[in-house]
Amino acid sequence: MGRIGWVDLTTGEIREEKLDARMAREYIGGQGLGVRLLFEHQKKGIDALGPENILGFTTGPLTGTKTPTGARYMAVCKSPLTGGWGDANSGGQFGSALKAAGWDAIFVSGIAPSPRYLLVTDERIDLRSADHLWGQDTVATEEILQSELGLAKLRVASAGPAAEKLCLISGIVNDRGRAAARSGVGAVMGSKKLKAVAVHGSGKVAVADAAGLEQLRKDFVQALRKSQGFPQILMKHGTCGLTGTLVTGGATPIKNWLLAGRQAFPNLDKIADGDTVIQYQTKKYGCANCPIACGGIFNVSKGAYPVGEAHKPEYETIGAFGTLCMNDDLASIIKMNDMCNRSGLDTISAGSVLAFAMECFEKGLISRSDTDGIELTWGNKEAMIAMLDKITLRQGLGDILADGVQVAAQKIGQDAEAYAMHVGGQEPGLHNALFLPSRGTGFVCDPTPGRHTAGPMARIDGGPGAFGPYPELQFSGYERYEYKSKGPVSATASRYLQSGASAGVCLFPLMFFGDFPLREFLNAATGWDMALEELLQAGARIQTLRQSFNIREGIQSADLKLPPRMAGQPPQEDGPLAGVSIDIESLAAEYRRAMGWDPQSGRPHEGTLKDLGLAPLVERHG
Repeated sequence: MGRIGWVDLTTGEIREEKLDARMAREYIGGQGLGVRLLFEHQKKGIDALGPENILGFTTGPLTGTKTPTGARYMAVCKSPLTGGWGDANSGGQFGSALKAAGWDAIFVSGIAPSPRYLLVTDERIDLRSADHLWGQDTVATEEILQSELGLAKLRVASAGPAAEKLCLISGIVNDRGRAAARSGVGAVMGSKKLKAVAVHGSGKVAVADAAGLEQLRKDFVQALRKSQGFPQILMKHGTCGLTGTLVTGGATPIKNWLLAGRQAFPNLDKIADGDTVIQYQTKKYGCANCPIACGGIFNVSKGAYPVGEAHKPEYETIGAFGTLCMNDDLASIIKMNDMCNRSGLDTISAGSVLAFAMECFEKGLISRSDTDGIELTWGNKEAMIAMLDKITLRQGLGDILADGVQVAAQKIGQDAEAYAMHVGGQEPGLHNALFLPSRGTGFVCDPTPGRHTAGPMARIDGGPGAFGPYPELQFSGYERYEYKSKGPVSATASRYLQSGASAGVCLFPLMFFGDFPLREFLNAATGWDMALEELLQAGARIQTLRQSFNIREGIQSADLKLPPRMAGQPPQEDGPLAGVSIDIESLAAEYRRAMGWDPQSGRPHEGTLKDLGLAPLVERHG
């Protein structure tokens, strides 16, 4: 769209800037554009919750086009959770609306003197009072703004009550239940007293070759309808349809990562059977321009936990509030998912801190006097819901848990760190590296540690396949527990993911279907003549600058490790992962070496920075 907005909440200044065409091509968009601009405009060592932290809402060149799944936007900032680079990705309609209003990105700095929201339209960005919205949950905030502005199709991304209270495990919620959940981006929004960004766009996203893009879209959708396996699961059940298979195989952690396998969770089918889960679904939906439609709206009218117009829980959420906490009550999981969507809590981190607290309670590190009488025993759904409320409100023990397991363990002391499952301060996604060791590569090597969506190299441990429809992205011949030779293909997968995510498309077709023509869609939309080599080079540039951001903040890669139990130390005694220990250090060193970084510190080599055109930028602002 060619426009970037800059907002200073302290002074109220709003200005518009042209998007540099060369920068757009070199960094694609999304998190790539975000890290490029933040690296230049933001000093190192700033307080992540202070006025100097810049919070960006960025889109990709495919966001808002007719590209299948071209709906993603990214929130970017310095993460208060990890102290390094932070980004979070969300779908729904918000990103497409931002593009329709004519904006590629909006960057916000400063701290408002009182609560504010941004109204973004085709013509301008306005800063308005949000005093009447402060304290409202994300659903109510959206409804109030739509009503008072008289715009039913107003798209809103907001900070819920947990973000207002600076819970470091809070995200930003749009479309009443889609979440840019990770990296603590919600706490940054709350720290700025920015309650919401409300967008109303009436334009269309022009593309260079509309006919070519439309043909690509038709071909992909036709192939999708004929496909089997994973795409069909997503279309029928959504990610919750994967839960049973993943738990049975050992991929899903159980009881705060202590156990794995069906035998450790006897009532698995109560929360993992896809048909059982979607019995509450009243409507299927998809993000903008998505033919998969893996989302759903739930209504639970009976029982102890009624909810209406709630979003379907994803696999991660079922794992976090289910297996991780030994809870087999589906209705309570749906309830807690809705609570998090409304308050702005990241469900992965929220479930993780509850599991951590349960183990601390079991070991006697915290007692009923610490929990205000809440019996935090494994599987106690009533206790989980009560403590989740306390986390949102920062009351009692909830005030300690609200900043994640690393901070909570430091405050509780004793042996609590042994039960705190995190990598670099962030609770990991619900995917066991003992099952696919290269999952651990992503957990410890990505500049946003612990992120399951940032580690596509895990796929190579599952057998032959392809990340995309190009010879360079095919893979085979890798043994699951082999720790040599995986570095180059892991680096290639990482580069491709960074370009695709920055383009604004969904992870599923991009990395899992094997037939999504990313390069062709990008060229049709932009008019570029980008070869795959240039696309991968852009991904390497993005990933290396994200890494350089962390190096600038003093984060050493050698300090990012899996907790011992996540690496099988000691090994589990029962189930599909019995006796398994893994060597993540070797996998990580190989990946960093293949990326052109020092294998221990993670610092990009001077030659790498020069080859990627990053040397002048890093020298000036590093």
